[in-house]
Amino acid sequence: MEKNRVRWGVLGCSGIGKNRTIPAMLSTSNAELYAIAGRNEEKLKAYAEPFAPKKLYTDYQALLNDENVDAVYVPLPNGLHMEWAIKAAEAGKHILCEKPLAMNEEQVKKMFAAAKSNHVLLEEAYAYRHAQLAQRVKEIIDSGEIGRIRYLESKHSTFDTNREGIRYQKGVGGGAVYDVTCYNVSLASYLFGKDPTEIHVSCSFDEKTGVDLADAVLLRYENSGVASLYAGLDAYPRGCFSIIGDSGRIDVDHKFNSRGLCKIRVGKNARPQNAEYVDEITTEYTIWVDDNYYMEFEQFGNAILHGTPLTVTEEESLRTARICDAIQKIGGI
Repeated sequence: MEKNRVRWGVLGCSGIGKNRTIPAMLSTSNAELYAIAGRNEEKLKAYAEPFAPKKLYTDYQALLNDENVDAVYVPLPNGLHMEWAIKAAEAGKHILCEKPLAMNEEQVKKMFAAAKSNHVLLEEAYAYRHAQLAQRVKEIIDSGEIGRIRYLESKHSTFDTNREGIRYQKGVGGGAVYDVTCYNVSLASYLFGKDPTEIHVSCSFDEKTGVDLADAVLLRYENSGVASLYAGLDAYPRGCFSIIGDSGRIDVDHKFNSRGLCKIRVGKNARPQNAEYVDEITTEYTIWVDDNYYMEFEQFGNAILHGTPLTVTEEESLRTARICDAIQKIGGI
C-alpha cells in the first residue's frame, strides 16, 4: 500500500456507486479507484468509463485476488453482502460495506469474525454517521443542553413504485426495513447508545411482491426514553428527526444524507401558561455539512492508513441489526 493512499476495488455497478460514492471516493485525499468488477462486460465498460479505473474485472473474485487492491467497497444487493464481505476478508482486503451490513445479526457476527481473523477492517456504510449533522446533534445531547432524552421521532420515506427494482425483491434484502427503516434504527442506536427494552411494530405489505412497504415502530428504553420511527417505500419522500429532553428540544428538518448549510434548532426554558407554553428561547445552529460519502471514504481511509477509529463501530452495527431483526419478527415480515 502506498503510504498516503488506499487503492480501492468496487464490487458491482450500483446506482449509488455511480451517482454518489465513487465520485466522493475520487474527491478524497487518500483514495485511488484501482478496479471495478461487474458481471456484464458491456455494462461494466460503460459504467467505469467516467471514472477511469486501472483495472476492470468481470468476476468479483478476480478483483479480490488482485494484490494491488487494498480495500473494497461493497454496494451489492443486500442478500450478497455477507458472502462477498467474507470473501474479501479472506483475501486480506479491508471492507466498507453498504447498509444494511447483512440480512440479520448472525450474519453480521460472521462478517466481523472473518474480518478479525484476517486482520482487516470492516465498517457498515451509514454515510450520514460520518458527517457533521448527526454528530453535532449528539454533541448537543451529550453536553446536557436538553437534559436526558425522553423522546426521539424519526421519519424516513422514499416514493418508489418500481415493482421490478431491487427494493421490491423479497428474500434478497428488499423491503422497507432493509432500505429505510434501518436508518431510523441506526439513529436511535447512535443517540440512545443501548438496546430498547420493548419494541412495538405495525407494518404494511405490498400486495404484488409481498415485501414490507412501510412500518411504524415504537422503541422503549430504560429511564422512560421512547423512540417513534416511521419508514416507507410508498410515501412522499421525507427525512427529518426531533428529540425532546427533560429540559429542552432539538429539531432537525434535514434528510439523513444532507450536505451544505444545515440548521439545528434547540429550544429551552419553555414554561406552561394555561393551555400554552411561553417564554421558550430558541437557538438556531447553522453548520456546514460536508458530503457524507466523501467523509465516509476519507475517514475509512484514515483508519486503514493511520489507525484512527472507525465511525460506525461493530457494537453499533450489531445493535442495529438486532433491533431490525426484532422489528421484522414482531411485524410479521
